[in-house]
Amino acid sequence: MGRIVTLLLLVVAFCLGAAISYYNRADVTFYYLAGQVELPLIALLFGAFVLGVAVMWLLDLARLFVLSRDSRRQQRQIAQLEAELKSLRNLPLAQGGAEPPAPPARDLS
Repeated sequence: MGRIVTLLLLVVAFCLGAAISYYNRADVTFYYLAGQVELPLIALLFGAFVLGVAVMWLLDLARLFVLSRDSRRQQRQIAQLEAELKSLRNLPLAQGGAEPPAPPARDLS
C-alpha cells in the first residue's frame, strides 16, 4: 500500500513539474566564471537539481566509506575479544590447595 502511494505521489510531482516547465519556457541568462549562456529556466533548474544530487551522492559515498571502515575495525576487535574470552574460559582453575568457601550457616531457631 505504501509503495503505491509513493509511486502515485512521484507521478503527480512529475506531472506538476512538467506542467510548470511547459508554461514557463522563458530563456534566462546564466552567468558563470567563464562567461554566460542563455538557457530555458527549466533546464537551469534541472541542472542545479542534478548537480545537487551528484554532490550529495559523493558526500554520502564518502560517509559510507568511513562507516564501512569503522565497521570492519569493530568486527576485528570483536573477533579478538571473543578469542580472548574463549581462551580465558579454557584456563584451568587455580590448584593451589584453596578450598571453596563454605556456605553460611543457617539459624533455625
